[in-house]
Amino acid sequence: MTEGYRKSQLPDGIRVITERMPHVRSVAVGVWVETGSRHEKAGRDGVSHLIEHLVFKGTANRTAEDIARTMDSVGGQMDAFTTKEHTCFYVQVLDEHLPLAAEMLTDILLRPLFNADELEREKSVVLQEIKMVEDTPDDVIHDLFAAQVWRDHPLAKPILGTRDSVNAFCREGVLAHFEEEYTPPRLIIAVAGNVTHDRAVELFGTGFNGFSRPIAPRHSEPPKLTPSVDIVHKALEQVHLVMGFPGLHQAAPERYALFLLNDIVGGSMSSRLFQEVRERQGLVYSIHSGVQAFLDGGTTYVYAATDAQNFSKVLKSILKELRDLKKNGVAADELKRAKDHLKGSLMLSLESTSSRMNRLAKHEMHLGSFLTLDQMIASIDAVRLEDVQALIGLVIDEERLALTTLGPLDRRNLPKELLRH
Repeated sequence: MTEGYRKSQLPDGIRVITERMPHVRSVAVGVWVETGSRHEKAGRDGVSHLIEHLVFKGTANRTAEDIARTMDSVGGQMDAFTTKEHTCFYVQVLDEHLPLAAEMLTDILLRPLFNADELEREKSVVLQEIKMVEDTPDDVIHDLFAAQVWRDHPLAKPILGTRDSVNAFCREGVLAHFEEEYTPPRLIIAVAGNVTHDRAVELFGTGFNGFSRPIAPRHSEPPKLTPSVDIVHKALEQVHLVMGFPGLHQAAPERYALFLLNDIVGGSMSSRLFQEVRERQGLVYSIHSGVQAFLDGGTTYVYAATDAQNFSKVLKSILKELRDLKKNGVAADELKRAKDHLKGSLMLSLESTSSRMNRLAKHEMHLGSFLTLDQMIASIDAVRLEDVQALIGLVIDEERLALTTLGPLDRRNLPKELLRH
């Protein structure tokens, strides 16, 4: 256990976790709610994201302008984001303004007005956001891929919702979802920076005093990846592709081996795909691999974008690299490079209060505990060559391959072995 980490639970069930960083003068505070787009009932697609917007549009105590001006007056930053499994509201301020940060966060989450006029305005803003995403192919393709591989599972839904679902929202429906999902046992307060744990508990204990709502049980089936090929034709300059395979859930014991495998495949500039497809062949500007992990499943994927005439070459090059990896495995020096890269990236990423605050909350949500930097580095170092080899066999399975393309392309551009999907 790290000296700076502490965890408490308020009487209502809200968890407060802190990491003290006495060498900085700032503090990052996040209120995390364990609800996201996968928890939306039928007909409520996008309501989690809309609520994330609406709480900033006025409370019983403050107008939207008051909220913005108050933060600006102390040089602070206040924002929020929604994912498929959680929503986060966060503030970054100088340490002396922690009481203000706590007051602002508790106000927007306990006393939002959900004013009907503001709701209509914010629906219009979200519709513009949907259009913006539709104009960004490297964003759209990940939504298309999720819809394809998760099919009828709630993870298939776009976080922003659809034009129809957003247009249909009314104040009663939004308020009902807010009251069902925003309950104390689903709230985590994560604070990192120049702060004591007792002070954070005192401020948020006061702010959330008396907050009580029953928690409704949830029933969710684990997602199952559907192998398939989906060619989405659109008049673009490039073809964007996502090739996906099975992955791991967030707390899987093999996750560090998967992080290292991802680093080797396409997670860094020295990775196999970047070196072969971009540097040696010059077929792409952008290519990378990634890991997407949820509470009960996940994917490992490769993304690339290229001209339509080079698409077949790029696809064949990716498959060739993956097959070579499966046949010949990973070299010892390659694994060492990946470990050094991952450890360096991890250490650099944890130099800011906001990244420390993120880590606190994610460890609590995914693991129910906290891992120190030393423990994480030890876990990376402990991964053996045979651990990565075993994972290659599990993950890189062409029988379970899913491919999504977006751009000026049809099925005739596909290699024959993929046409069976």
